[in-house]
Amino acid sequence: MIRTLSYDDRRLRNISGDPLISTIIESAARLCGFGLIYDFWGVFPGRFSRHPQGFILRKGSAMWATAIDPEAAPEMVNFIRFHQSGWVELDPLLASFWGTPGEELFVMQYPPERDIPLLPVTVREGTPTAVADCNLGAGGILPRQYEVSVVNLHLAERRRVGCSVTHWEEETAVSAAAVCDSGSRYGEISYVATLPDYEGRGFGRAMVYRAAEALREREKIPLIACEPHRLSFYEELGFETIGKSYLMVEEPSV
Repeated sequence: MIRTLSYDDRRLRNISGDPLISTIIESAARLCGFGLIYDFWGVFPGRFSRHPQGFILRKGSAMWATAIDPEAAPEMVNFIRFHQSGWVELDPLLASFWGTPGEELFVMQYPPERDIPLLPVTVREGTPTAVADCNLGAGGILPRQYEVSVVNLHLAERRRVGCSVTHWEEETAVSAAAVCDSGSRYGEISYVATLPDYEGRGFGRAMVYRAAEALREREKIPLIACEPHRLSFYEELGFETIGKSYLMVEEPSV
């Protein structure tokens, strides 16, 4: 049985499902309260059960879902298909029930026992608009996504559940990254981008390390999701693959 949850439901804390998607759901719950519209659902074995078998999050046309109990997977997939209006990110268990392949995302962590190198790059914190500017200039986001990105980054900092870091050359932000530390164990690094004219100079590496350091300071394990073509970049930085998630980017045929 799938039931609606409010963003302040205690069950949206310390989720034991897939590390990346669980962290995204926990972060969304902590970002609510500023007019943001999220939908949260919990999956339960019966009407009166309080022990969730999985969780689903929707924001706009995007959905994320993680199953805790394999028995809940078929019902969750049917529910997601019915409510889907855009892309969906699923954990491997749910993806296996989807029926059509999705785009792989490698879920990687920076190992807790590994030191984080300190690189000689000037880092400026608390610059969410500059992070969005850099991602727009690097093609990481589309113009229509720009305003949403700025709002999300500002809200994360206002709610003290995230931070942004940038490297500047004169008055231009040329490399950036952001973190959200709302997960119970992990924090996610995102919005990593370097302007094309400044690539190959180590700025992106420095931003990732500074973001990882910020999460370590909050006693979180740094986590990142990357496409296959960026896997080697993060492996060279010391990240290790701990799993995968799958993007279902096309409307499924029901």
